[in-house]
Amino acid sequence: MIDLKRYTIFLDFNGFNYNGEEKIELTSDEDRLELDSVDIDIINVKADGNPVKFEVKDEKLIVYSKVSKDIEIKFKGKVAENSILGIYAAPYGEGKYMITTQFEAVYARRFIPCFDHPALKARFKLFVRVDKDLKVISNMPIISVKDEGDKVVYEFDETPKMSTYLLYLGIDEFEEIIDESRKPKIIIATVPGKSSKGYFAMSVARRVIDFYEQYFEIPYQLPKVHLIQVPEFAAGAMENWGAITFRESALLADDSSSVYQRFRVAEVVAHELAHQWFGNLVTLKWWDDLWLNESFATFMAYKSLKDIFPQWDSEGAFIFAETLSALEKDSLSTTHPIEARVRDVFEIEQLFDDISYGKGASVLRMVEGFVGFDVFRRGVVNYLKRFSFSNAQGSDFWNSISEVSGSNVSDIMEDWITKPGYPIIYVKIDGKSIEFLQKRFSLIGEYDTIYKVPLTYEVNGKFEKLIFDRRNIKINSDDEIRSIKVNINRSGFYRVLYDSISLALSTKLNRYEELGLVNDYWNFLLALLVNFKTYYDIINIFINTTNPFVTREITSQLLTLYLIDPKKYYKISRDFLVSQYKVYKNLTDDLSKLAYSDVLKTLSYIDEDFALGLSNLFSEYDKLDSNIKEAVAIAYAVATGDFSTLVNKYNSYNLDEEKGKILSAISSIRDKSIVDKVIPLIFNRTIKIQDAPFVISSLLRSPYVRDEACKYIKDNFDQLKQFISTAYGGPWAIGRLIRAMVMCGVDNPNETINFLEKIRFKDISRPINEVEEWIKIYSRVKEFNVE
Repeated sequence: MIDLKRYTIFLDFNGFNYNGEEKIELTSDEDRLELDSVDIDIINVKADGNPVKFEVKDEKLIVYSKVSKDIEIKFKGKVAENSILGIYAAPYGEGKYMITTQFEAVYARRFIPCFDHPALKARFKLFVRVDKDLKVISNMPIISVKDEGDKVVYEFDETPKMSTYLLYLGIDEFEEIIDESRKPKIIIATVPGKSSKGYFAMSVARRVIDFYEQYFEIPYQLPKVHLIQVPEFAAGAMENWGAITFRESALLADDSSSVYQRFRVAEVVAHELAHQWFGNLVTLKWWDDLWLNESFATFMAYKSLKDIFPQWDSEGAFIFAETLSALEKDSLSTTHPIEARVRDVFEIEQLFDDISYGKGASVLRMVEGFVGFDVFRRGVVNYLKRFSFSNAQGSDFWNSISEVSGSNVSDIMEDWITKPGYPIIYVKIDGKSIEFLQKRFSLIGEYDTIYKVPLTYEVNGKFEKLIFDRRNIKINSDDEIRSIKVNINRSGFYRVLYDSISLALSTKLNRYEELGLVNDYWNFLLALLVNFKTYYDIINIFINTTNPFVTREITSQLLTLYLIDPKKYYKISRDFLVSQYKVYKNLTDDLSKLAYSDVLKTLSYIDEDFALGLSNLFSEYDKLDSNIKEAVAIAYAVATGDFSTLVNKYNSYNLDEEKGKILSAISSIRDKSIVDKVIPLIFNRTIKIQDAPFVISSLLRSPYVRDEACKYIKDNFDQLKQFISTAYGGPWAIGRLIRAMVMCGVDNPNETINFLEKIRFKDISRPINEVEEWIKIYSRVKEFNVE
């Protein structure tokens, strides 16, 4: 039994090498103590002041001694230059680097020897020696900076009890802006020259913290919070307690930025700040409950934005961005329950997906709708107060909600978090009677699963709800049924198929219900539950819609059809997009700008004539409204294929927001030689490692160059595997590349599946199975009769 109290850590940096000394205060009555340690050179170990036997084996530091007071470890470490996990160097500018860390889920062991387990919380006290021209950031405020010759030693205040994955260290010539108007102090830290783009995020952070402190009834626990722009970053952001790190495009924005960029920054800042309570203050016991961390932060981020930016309709944005993507992922046989059993630590990485984030958050929204806002919030408050500075499990959270609600929420939730998939609800109307029938929805396959569904519906304008927990149920109405809609406000995580859709369309559907209907029938088309004419009739109902979420959803669907078979689906796609272009071109609200941007980008991508016209604006590119710049760049790429100009423009920009728009354009070039020109830019890091998945997937889906892109992946797979495994910490990361190969299989199914089977190994089995399933689904789409 280990009783862990405190790490006191001294690090002395010389370039990318560092010497370390740490004292870990603990007691252990075992003869053998195992710490996690990867690629760290252990010099010596003492237990209670005495040298002891130790060995490094299988990524463990094994200490052969009981401990009554502490162990002391001297070691040497190295900052990784070709990875973006653990402690690593993030390049920027001309030969400059930021030393930074990313430890979730199991990478603190690449920084220091430690007990790298979320339940083994301790306090951390850091001392860091660096060159005088460098600044250091960690979780807590600086207590002192002492000169030592040509170096300085930073001493940081001690952290609260926390898990290793939340520890942070950053070293660079940081530029900072600070809000000290009230506690906590909010600090934006960037590489030199970029801090002025941080004021928007700082304002969002202040308002979000105020919102959370009121909602949770618990103040933010640390004296300060850093929001740190990292030049190269594997994820979008990371919630290190008091020192949150961000990919640049998730932190920096100002009034000149696009609506998309400002919304992304606000949402990611709100998500990471939610973790300061839900994840940091109360931490999961083990990664089985990762979903509760991530889904709650996702759920709360949109809730806070609803309060702060009502013009963005964050509830609709939540359904569009989180619920629909999770429904799609959960429609495959390769899905997993929300609560997934983690045996191997590297299985954890595969759980950071749409199920843990989007489905989990959508189920939380469904529960809140069922028990009510006030009851749900009180359950959250009680849970956080009960488990502050310690660890909890998902069941603890549901029990807290149940206690307040007086009903057994745990019973319903157990059903949703332990079963994969979700139901389709069939709605049959016969005069005055309604029959609901449920089964598990699947894009490919048959299942008999029954769910406990908090069903909401409206009959002839009257709202009703029930727990639907059997195969089917009949309900009689007093009057002839003239109208019905099911899944009110799209609060439920299920799909609805009407035997008479006209009865649903005769109701007043709100914008969320329209979005849900359009997404449902797209998926029913893919699952062969409706024919193409039915689907086409539905999207034509919305050909002049001003519902921005519906516009963006149908635009995405039509782009998918076009990518599968450009000739067959060009006219259908273009007709809708041209109509929508006319609808939105003069609308000026933020959500309309988002929809207009999507329409312009897609129309430019599929229609060479339209692209030719729009590309004329490229000569004035830097003066354009930021909401249309990406579309104009794509139009220029499609119309001209001018790789050289676009690459020069990419290299000329200093901000990732601008670089990202040009990457979209470069990836849209139709010249087949583009593949051999672009992918080497990833290997030489002209294109950042963090952007490689986007670029490669864009090339692989393009109907114009995907034959060449797919061939490149197959011919150079070993090199790509090595590059990605090094950068992302293991071969599991190859799954991102595998998932991008779906369109390879649309054109050459047998050849692609044979290749996937040839390279199959345990860590990438799930993504391979996903891709093989999507190939079957999309191959059917090529056969639809669209006449």
